[in-house]
Amino acid sequence: MNISYLILAHKNPSQFHRMVKKLDAENVYFFVHIDKTADDVPFKQAFINYKNVFFIEEEKRMITPWSSIGICKVTLLLLNKVIKKFTSNTYCVLLSGQDYPLNNNKHIYNFYQSNYGNNYIVAEEIKDIWPEWANRFERYNFHLPNKRLNRGIFPIFDSRFLTLRNFKHIFYLLRNLGFTTTVNTVFKPKRIHPNYLEPKGGDTWWALPVETVIEIINYLKKNPDLLEYHAYTHVPDETLFASIVNKLKEKEQIKTTNTYTNWLRNDVELPVTFKENDFEELKQASKNYLFARKFDVAQDSAILNKLDQYINHQKTNISS
Repeated sequence: MNISYLILAHKNPSQFHRMVKKLDAENVYFFVHIDKTADDVPFKQAFINYKNVFFIEEEKRMITPWSSIGICKVTLLLLNKVIKKFTSNTYCVLLSGQDYPLNNNKHIYNFYQSNYGNNYIVAEEIKDIWPEWANRFERYNFHLPNKRLNRGIFPIFDSRFLTLRNFKHIFYLLRNLGFTTTVNTVFKPKRIHPNYLEPKGGDTWWALPVETVIEIINYLKKNPDLLEYHAYTHVPDETLFASIVNKLKEKEQIKTTNTYTNWLRNDVELPVTFKENDFEELKQASKNYLFARKFDVAQDSAILNKLDQYINHQKTNISS
């Protein structure tokens, strides 16, 4: 069996180097997209002589604003690169450049080998996890480069068009996107999710057998309107893959994500950026998760040092 890590990175080249080198092992491969807003040279330099690290070509790199369809598109770029090399017996593990392992490579490999065929992705009822689900799925959402925000509007044919909030967003888009784009959006038809697929949702980060990946790619080829629809969805990466996997696989084949993320604190920007004093939380999480996000060496690198010490002294177990 092989493990193919798909990594989306946009900052902190040294942190990216550290993660890749920590995960590097026999039968492990890395497929990497560096956001087009970043200089990719510092990311690549450390891996010039590596035969198992593959970067998306310069002409295919994209700018991927937070919560935009760009994340889905670059993920599909990486997946298509994987299936040119592997069509069976491979786990595809999606990570960000700010993730880090909670377990050693032998444990990670044994886990996927022992549980091969499971799809580790969160696919929950959208109304249960997102109270604002209608804003995500029924507004025309726009994601502005270099700004961690989105603005969405309901078109004139939607009853929610005549609300103060909607008019505020229309004026915002007039100032930032211009008259033509905004007015054209106002007169678009009401947004309705494709009726052939039940929308599900959850965390962006997942691990799927390459056989499932091939099914996803074929499904999108048969239903090109699905990507077109999600061009206006807020955070489509949290629903597109989950919805397709839920459609294609039996319930017992779908397990929760392998990546631990803390969304529950009240006093910090979410998700939590882990620091040294979060070590015990991460140690506990390592019993049920293989990876965690997120980390930022510009804020705290000591937590990665502690995790390295912990990982290096772990006993290797196989769990499900």
